[in-house]
Amino acid sequence: MKKVFKNGYSKDVQALLNLKGVVSRKGKPFSESYINHVFNGRNSNNDIENALIELYEKKDIELKRIQYLRREIFNNKKKPEAGTSGKI
Repeated sequence: MKKVFKNGYSKDVQALLNLKGVVSRKGKPFSESYINHVFNGRNSNNDIENALIELYEKKDIELKRIQYLRREIFNNKKKPEAGTSGKI
């Protein structure tokens, strides 16, 4: 998961939780620090864990799409024929 998220995932998770109306027992949004603790296994919270999984799946799909597009772009370059410089 850390490869997909890299840095700054806690703000995205926090925004997703706010969008869904998920808040702490005190009625306040979960802090980025608490989200990081759940991600790293120091705390447990099903709502945050579900949001992390949902966000992971979205980001993973996006990364795979980008990798596919890169391969398409870089693998479709035409190589110059033997004996030519490749210039037109």
